[in-house]
Amino acid sequence: MNHITNTDAAWIAFAVLFPVILYLVFSGYQTKQRMSVRKSILDKFSRAEDFATFLQTPSGQRFVAELSDSETPARTVMSAIQRGIILVLVGVGVLWSGVKIQSTAEIATLGGLLLCVGVGTLVSAGVSYRLSRS
Repeated sequence: MNHITNTDAAWIAFAVLFPVILYLVFSGYQTKQRMSVRKSILDKFSRAEDFATFLQTPSGQRFVAELSDSETPARTVMSAIQRGIILVLVGVGVLWSGVKIQSTAEIATLGGLLLCVGVGTLVSAGVSYRLSRS
């Protein structure tokens, strides 16, 4: 198995990139839906007194707890670190398989790109962490 065709390389690239793209799209859709629900809840209150009354109920307290838990800087940084590590590992794996199977520059290039995206995500998480500390 020293030779791989362009068709095989395309299928391998599809098998690697499709789950990553699907995860990113699904994650973005989930975040958009969550924000839409929060916005619609806030839009229901026409006066500040109504909103203050809502916040004193158990439902209002859960709403505030969800807002504060889901968007903490630590959680955002940890999520970026997790994504970065996964991308780095996938990139290294694809790069290694592209180098191991000779004459597959396409796979090695795909691995290099995934590795760069993963490292970029980790650097971004590091910068976000440093900014959140100051």
